[in-house]
Amino acid sequence: MTEKTIARPDGARIRLTDHAQRVAAGRDAQTIVLSNSLATDSSLWSDVVERLCARYRLITYDTRGHGASHAPSNSTRFPELCDDLIAVMDAAGVEKAFVAGISLGGMTGLQCALQAPERMLGLIACNCRASIDAAGISGWEQRLQVLSDEGIDALAAITLERWFTPDYREANPTTMERVRKMIRSTSPAGYEACVRAIQAIDLLGRIPEIRMPVLLVAGAQDGAAPPAAMQGMAQAIPGARLEVLDPCGHLSSVQRPADLASLIDGFISSRSQTK
Repeated sequence: MTEKTIARPDGARIRLTDHAQRVAAGRDAQTIVLSNSLATDSSLWSDVVERLCARYRLITYDTRGHGASHAPSNSTRFPELCDDLIAVMDAAGVEKAFVAGISLGGMTGLQCALQAPERMLGLIACNCRASIDAAGISGWEQRLQVLSDEGIDALAAITLERWFTPDYREANPTTMERVRKMIRSTSPAGYEACVRAIQAIDLLGRIPEIRMPVLLVAGAQDGAAPPAAMQGMAQAIPGARLEVLDPCGHLSSVQRPADLASLIDGFISSRSQTK
C-alpha cells in the first residue's frame, strides 16, 4: 500500500491510500475509488477492500475533516468534495475510475457523475440521497447542536442509533466500538463542513442527466436513506439499477461487506463483458 497526503488550494489536506500493490500479479485491474460516509474514515471500507483488492486497484481516502484529512473551515459544498476526489485520482495517476461511495460518499459520487463524467467509468452509490427536505435540514441542525452542547461522545451515541437497528447493535458490540471510534476521530469542523454540504444538496432534478452505468445500493432498515427514496433515484437515472440488502442499516460496507463486495464485483464485471 502507498499512502500520501495531498494539499488542496483552499488549505484542505486529503490523505489517500493506494492499494495497487495488492492486485494479483499479472492482472490488468480496473480502478475503484472508495469514498467514505459522514463521521467515518476510509477504514469504513476495510472489509470490502479485503474482498476486492486482488481483483481491482482500490484507492481509499479520508474525506476532508475526517480521519487523517484536514478541513480548513466548517463549511463546504459537494462541488468541492468532487474536486477532492478528482485530485485523489490525479495524485494516484488515474485517468478514469469507477467510484463507489456510502452516504456522503455516495452523494459525492452523484456530484462527480454530473461534474466530471469524463473521469468516471461508472458509479456505485450506496445508502444515500440526491436531495434533502426541510425536515432533514432541521434534523442536521439538531445534530450539530448536540455536537456543540454535549460533544462528540453524545453525537456518536445518537449516530449509532440512526445507523444500526437495536438488535444489530446489541449483537455486534465490537463493530459498534469500531464505528464509534471512527465517529470520535472526526473533527468538529470537518463534521459541520460536510453537514453543510448535505443540507445544500439538490441533485434530484439533475440526476436524469447522468449518462454512465449506475448501481444504487440501499439497506432495507436504513432510515437515513430508505429504499423508497433510492428507488426514486433509480427511476430518475437512465439505466440505473437498485439492489436492496436485507437486513442492512445505513453502513452497508460494515453490516454486509461480503454482499456489497459481490455487488460491486458483479456490476464492474458485467460492464467489462459488454465492452
